[in-house]
Amino acid sequence: MNNHKKLGIFIVIVGLLIIAAIIYFIYFRRSFAPTTAPVVNTVPIVQILPVTDTSSTTPSDRPRNYQQYDISQEDSHTTNANDVAKLASAFAERLGSYSNQSNYSNFEDLNIFMTDSMRDWAKNYVEKMRQENPYSGSYYGVTTKAVSTEVESFNDALGSAEVIISTQRRELNLDGGENNYQQNLRLTFVKESDQWLVDGAYWLK
Repeated sequence: MNNHKKLGIFIVIVGLLIIAAIIYFIYFRRSFAPTTAPVVNTVPIVQILPVTDTSSTTPSDRPRNYQQYDISQEDSHTTNANDVAKLASAFAERLGSYSNQSNYSNFEDLNIFMTDSMRDWAKNYVEKMRQENPYSGSYYGVTTKAVSTEVESFNDALGSAEVIISTQRRELNLDGGENNYQQNLRLTFVKESDQWLVDGAYWLK
């Protein structure tokens, strides 16, 4: 091969290398160069609320369109036979449940529901029970549960009523013995100053 031919081949090779270098720098480096995300300027969205009357009150300040309640328009409740029966049931359970450990304080708790004569009877009865069954470490007590009530008579005009209460009773003796039995209690009521009070209590055999 002569020198002219070798020179021509050399020039062609050099030209190809130059072209390859240009293509590399233009395309390949651009594609591998790190890209920066475009910065987008955002405008905050402001919601315009309707203008309200700032002089109005909150719901807790006053009722809205509510009618005023007038208690004087309510019908006054008159104690009837059912009310006396409920009172008798509660009274019977408390009267019939006592113990020497509590020093028979249940009778004193019922004083506000008794007439004066009934209070005198309860006072004497408690003194008797405290003498016969004093608390000296040995427990004695009776628990009473009202089962049913029956109004025998009720006269609001005369202010008198009578109720029979059927009870279930449980007695624990000083010796540890237990006795369960049923017993009826008759309560008489009188009306004093529009209040029904117990005037007598009689355990029936």
